[in-house]
Amino acid sequence: MKFIQFQFIHFSHKVLKSMNLSLILLLAYFIGPIYYIFSFKNSYSLYTRRQKFKKKSNLIYSPLKVKINYVKYWLETLWLTKDNFNRTIMDNVQIKNEHYIENLKNSDIGFIFALPHLGNWEMAIPVGKSLNLDLVAVAEPLENTRVLSWFKSLREQLGCEIILGGKGQNTFKLIQDKILSGKHVCLLAERSVNKSGVGVEFFGEVAAFPKGPVALALKTKVAIVPAAFLKLEDSYTLVFEKPFYVPLFENEAQSIQQGLKVLAKSFEKLISLDVNQWHSIKPVWTNEY
Repeated sequence: MKFIQFQFIHFSHKVLKSMNLSLILLLAYFIGPIYYIFSFKNSYSLYTRRQKFKKKSNLIYSPLKVKINYVKYWLETLWLTKDNFNRTIMDNVQIKNEHYIENLKNSDIGFIFALPHLGNWEMAIPVGKSLNLDLVAVAEPLENTRVLSWFKSLREQLGCEIILGGKGQNTFKLIQDKILSGKHVCLLAERSVNKSGVGVEFFGEVAAFPKGPVALALKTKVAIVPAAFLKLEDSYTLVFEKPFYVPLFENEAQSIQQGLKVLAKSFEKLISLDVNQWHSIKPVWTNEY
């Protein structure tokens, strides 16, 4: 089954990368509703989020649109190559708040980009390279090692060094060393992979955020820059939120807690740009586990 899954992804990439992206994305409006229906249990669970967003921020959250945008993410990723991006998208990318990172880039040590599962973070890689960022990211462990290897190769071709996470990898120390050597580390940071995390208020309710990005920033004393790459008003846009340093309190746990509060507020701002492009369809809030 894993071999078939990999062959399907590999074949889809070979076919889609030679096609027009706008035409490819039209498929999402056909595939998305089918995916929505066949993953009905998950789709139904997403409806509990509608009230969260409406109550806290008066945002209109649509599980169907979320599933369509999730399909768009996959179609874009299967289409994505360095040449395709440079030829089709790069010249039309908008960058908001680039000044936030100008001074940080002049340091001998790196910093951390913290991203939510919003828009298409793979596409942020070539834009980051155009800003002279030396990018490193961590790949989540996947059961299908062939698919994991394909994703790793794609991201490295786009210009981002990939560290494979997982048990026994000493990932924290590896990333710490990369930051101190001047690398700019990208971490998806609003969903805990291991069904655990630190409780933090997120859109008015308690969510379980991974502590890794904040703990790394505290250890290395570098800034965290919340960021996202999404489509706004029909233009692909890289958005930087205001950088922050994790405040130092009496103990590490309290410092991490306060850092996560700041990060959660920044993510709320980014996700509010278009809540339906936030296609995190796995549990985030503690009452979803």
